[in-house]
Amino acid sequence: MANPRDFVEAMIAAVEARDPDSIAGLYAEDAIILSPGRPVVAGRPAIRNLWVQNFAGGYARLETASPRTERGADRALMIFVWRATIQPNGQDAQQINGRSMVYFTLEEGGWLISSDMWQPVP
Repeated sequence: MANPRDFVEAMIAAVEARDPDSIAGLYAEDAIILSPGRPVVAGRPAIRNLWVQNFAGGYARLETASPRTERGADRALMIFVWRATIQPNGQDAQQINGRSMVYFTLEEGGWLISSDMWQPVP
């Protein structure tokens, strides 16, 4: 990404396209995802696999709001709230609301996520 602020639009587009490769490409090779009550997901291949599983489980839509970004020369942090729609085949849609903190590093090819932490919110 040319700018960390591009992350939200790129993530929404990748979810709409159900494209785990594009999502994984937003992360550094050694990135981690920290989720409540779950094991740490570490590395781009594991992140891709997580999204393959998410899509198979019915992850259908992502909406975001209130992004706030602080950026230095080679590090950036973004905090935002989101709502995910999960709709497994033949079942009613469920909504999950969350808050994320995403940490970026500037690498040779642009900005990549090095850590992603989220928590549910009411």
